[in-house]
Amino acid sequence: MDILDKFIEQAKENVKRGYYDISRGAMLDIKRNSLKQKLLSQYFTLIAEIKHASPAGEYSFDDVDANELAFKFKKAGADAISVVVEPRIFKGRLDNITIAKKTNLPVLFKDFIIGETQIKSAAALGADCILLIVKVGERLNLDIGKLIRRAHSYGMEVLLECYDKEEAQKALRTEADIIGINNRDLKTLKVDLNQTREMMEYLRTQNRPVISESGIKSDKDAEFVKLQGVNGILVGTAIWTANDQYAKIKELRLRE
Repeated sequence: MDILDKFIEQAKENVKRGYYDISRGAMLDIKRNSLKQKLLSQYFTLIAEIKHASPAGEYSFDDVDANELAFKFKKAGADAISVVVEPRIFKGRLDNITIAKKTNLPVLFKDFIIGETQIKSAAALGADCILLIVKVGERLNLDIGKLIRRAHSYGMEVLLECYDKEEAQKALRTEADIIGINNRDLKTLKVDLNQTREMMEYLRTQNRPVISESGIKSDKDAEFVKLQGVNGILVGTAIWTANDQYAKIKELRLRE
C-alpha cells in the first residue's frame, strides 16, 4: 500500500461515516463563478489554498480562521480559492467552502473524490469547481466521465488532475473544464517542477486551460511554469509556511 492508497482508504471512511451528508438545499439556484473563464481571460491566475495541514509534514494548524484568510487572500491578489475539505489527514472543514464563497471568487472543492456523495455535498455548499484525480479513478475503476457529467449537472466545473502524459491523454478524452498538472508524485509525495515542463510539451497544443499544482514556492517558480505555457498555479504550502502570507501571495501573483 502506498500513500495514495492510504488517502483513498481515508476517503472511503469519511464517506462511510456520513461526513458529507449535509442538507442539500436548492443546488441549482446557487450562483457559480467560473474558474475556467478566469484562467482564460487573464495573463496569469493564482489559486490560493486553504489547507490546514500538509500530508508531507511541512505544517499543521488546528485553529484556522477561514473567513479572515479568504479575504486576506483576495486582498493580496488571489484570483480564486481552493479549499481542502478532507477532515482527518488535512484537518479540513466543509463549511470553509461556504465561507470562501463570501469573497465572490471562484471556489474549488478539493478532496479525494471517490463518488457522487462528495459531489452533491460540494454543490450544496456552493462550490464552483471540484477536483477529480485521474490516478484515483484508475485505482478504484471509477467512471470519471460520469462524475464529470454529474458535477456539470449541478452547474459546477471540473479540474481534472494528472501526473504524466498517459494520464493527460485520458483527461483530454473527458469533458473536464480544466487540466491540472500535479508536480507531486502521489505515490511518494516527491515534487519536481520539471513535471510541468514535460507535460506541457504535450498539453500546450491542446485547447484546454491548464494549471500547475504543488511545489511552487517563489515568483521564480511561478515564472518557470508560466513560461511552459500554463494558465495559472495552485499554491498551498508556500503560503502557509510563509512568514508573511499576504506578501507571499503578492509575490506569486505574476503581473503582465
